[in-house]
Amino acid sequence: MADREGVRIDLDGILRQLEANGFDEVRVEFAPDDGGGAAAVVDVVRQAVRVANDVANEAAPDSIWGSLLTASLAGFSVRLGSMESEEALNTWLEAFGGHVRAGGLSGELRATKTVRLPAWDSADPMMTAYIALGALSALGGAGMSGWAERAVRWAAEAGGDAYVGSSGMSQLDATGEVTVHLASMLHVASSGAVLYTDEQASRAALVQIRSDGQAIYQIHDASVSLAAQADRARTAILAEAAYAHYAFVAPTPRRAYGWDARGRALPPLREGIPAYAPRMHADLWSRFVPDVHCIQLLTDEHLDRVTDLSQWTVTHVADGRTLVEARDLAEWLRPGGPAPSIVDQARTDFGQALVPADDVR
Repeated sequence: MADREGVRIDLDGILRQLEANGFDEVRVEFAPDDGGGAAAVVDVVRQAVRVANDVANEAAPDSIWGSLLTASLAGFSVRLGSMESEEALNTWLEAFGGHVRAGGLSGELRATKTVRLPAWDSADPMMTAYIALGALSALGGAGMSGWAERAVRWAAEAGGDAYVGSSGMSQLDATGEVTVHLASMLHVASSGAVLYTDEQASRAALVQIRSDGQAIYQIHDASVSLAAQADRARTAILAEAAYAHYAFVAPTPRRAYGWDARGRALPPLREGIPAYAPRMHADLWSRFVPDVHCIQLLTDEHLDRVTDLSQWTVTHVADGRTLVEARDLAEWLRPGGPAPSIVDQARTDFGQALVPADDVR
């Protein structure tokens, strides 16, 4: 291991991981000696990635590129790709190490210990709560930590091992500091995910959030009914009711990677609403809904637009937030989805709260 005046570079370990990855890419981790949570440290590391990219590519154009910076369990991880040679890798590492050293930091620069997530996916429908929160950039540190704490508390009920990740990287987190690590990922990468899974029990719970605040809470439990899983999805919505401006529940086949997954859920989205609409038009969902669902969290502005909720269970759950649920939940969760007549009547009930199709094309 080379020591560059306080920045220790484990080049051998990085090269071994690069070889194991088929020489396509490698994730390199900077583990500061004094921890990595402070905002000033994040800024130095972010600048170091830019500096290293500039230095390496000035020496040899298009020779290497660092991207997808996120927090890791021990510090910070960046993906190095488009790598032309070991010389380019050395140049990048030296430039990165020099910048963080100039910023007053010391630590180890090494390959990141990543994992592939276990095969928890299932062809059976998984209950999914889609929850729209404010953009992460507006939350601040306390807001991110608060959300991370609630997300981990909800997911941990599934039991099993904990995994955290963002920016295409996943790590097994056996430290007992899952909330801290998830909050750090949100701060550094503006996205993050936590998965708890017990493979022996065929049970898992996933929470993930994007930079625009669109979050997904997904539960899979082969031992209980969809209705029982819907209760867990409702719990996720209620935990976020004071912070969310819209939420809905739908049984989604297989893992949901984003709000586009609503296009695979039941019932099908109404005609004229493309699968990408829920993701692409996040600005609309505090006023309109993309379609009807068995459980929805609505704002007062939503309620002002609906036609008739007399056949729904309506519960005020937070300031300016109301939970609206189908009275016959089993009908909505039956195989194949609810009968067309049920969906048609629900759309009539929601009336002008349904987003105009022309607004989302």
